[in-house]
Amino acid sequence: WARALFVLPAFEVRSGLRLPRSKAELLRFWGAGDARPFYGMLCPRCQAPTDFGRWRALPPGPRLRVAYEVPWRDPWEPFFVAPARGVPPFDERFLQYGFNRISQACELHVAGFRFAVLDGAFVAHRGFKEPGGFHGGREAELGQNRRLFRRFREELKERYPGSARRC
Repeated sequence: WARALFVLPAFEVRSGLRLPRSKAELLRFWGAGDARPFYGMLCPRCQAPTDFGRWRALPPGPRLRVAYEVPWRDPWEPFFVAPARGVPPFDERFLQYGFNRISQACELHVAGFRFAVLDGAFVAHRGFKEPGGFHGGREAELGQNRRLFRRFREELKERYPGSARRC
């Protein structure tokens, strides 16, 4: 497990509700339409590799466990737990909105890390993310970070010359 990252499925919970305290409670919220996969309305592809349908269908387990591994796919933005050492640092050039988690996941993939989805744990955001709910400078930030990401991918080829993995 030295080169594994532990993915926490990410959800949005309707504003005004308390955050679920267990997977069973989260599944009830999800079934009632009070929770959904994170960015489900804005960028479903950005969380799709987590495979929420597979996670949802897992039989209840008594404790936290690795449920399954998933391959990295662009433009994944996983939330994860990683070892304290040996993980490439987050590239702080990605400021504000866009490509911050995508760039980090991309580099981790190129560096040879595996992605293992956890069952019995998740993260939740208060409120649904909706189109038009962002600040006015978002599009400019996104464009700047998109250009930076193109350069970043080229830099990864130089940083990891022995890796056959690409973003």
